[in-house]
Amino acid sequence: MLHTDLFRPDNLKDASKPAFQIERGNTCAGVNAAILEYLVNNLPGSGQLRFLDVPCGDGSFLLSAKRLFPLSEVVGADIEPQTNKPGKPDKFCKFDAARQRLPENIGKFDVITSISGIMEFGNTQFFLSNLCDLLKDSGILIISNDNLISVRDRLLYLLFGRTGQYPGIASRNNPTWKPIPIAALLRLAIEAGLEPVNLFFVLPGRSEFLWSPIAIPVYCIQMIYDKLSGFDARNEFGFRLHPLISLYSRHYFITCRKRTLTEIGENRSGSNAK
Repeated sequence: MLHTDLFRPDNLKDASKPAFQIERGNTCAGVNAAILEYLVNNLPGSGQLRFLDVPCGDGSFLLSAKRLFPLSEVVGADIEPQTNKPGKPDKFCKFDAARQRLPENIGKFDVITSISGIMEFGNTQFFLSNLCDLLKDSGILIISNDNLISVRDRLLYLLFGRTGQYPGIASRNNPTWKPIPIAALLRLAIEAGLEPVNLFFVLPGRSEFLWSPIAIPVYCIQMIYDKLSGFDARNEFGFRLHPLISLYSRHYFITCRKRTLTEIGENRSGSNAK
């Protein structure tokens, strides 16, 4: 995954894509670029796709997606429109993600993204269930979130009771921030009718690798702990929850697909059996 905000064709299967600067938007550096890199490598570039980004903020991600998928329709949704940038999504829906459902008349989408959004409000499973209903059967849902298991965050919490993304003492003007661990987010996605497909940690800046003297022994301890716990994430999800890069990265994203009715039924049967 990219760790800069420059979209470069040499990172892609389709090298004909133009290089251009991707705006960071309301997320960590490199996140929008990493998600777009994933989409370009996994979606047909000439297709008439439908994108939904929620919450969309100032629309930075959707405008970049439109450049890479020019025949697509891009739709944004947020509690308040931000109109201080040139350009805008093809459509905008105003809604409160924690209390409302997006109307079904906006149609189904090939790609739904929620970038740095789920930590801003509660009722996460309600929100994910709504997105699942709006996702096409063959569609991709991408959820990004702050990484709370980096060495930096672990030390900050141990020493000061805070993480890197939020101050330990917040004033009444600070935005709300509700941390959701990776394992909890995966579980919420499954309960909402989604199937996690992969987990990507966005590559950090070079300075983060200065934590290596601490990260490497912590990684060894984490592997031993995971082994002794008896939980095998590869068997459960098909990917690892604690790769070495997770101790450096500030942000991650999960790709999901819509579960079939058969899969949902099997999951309920398994839960009842337990």
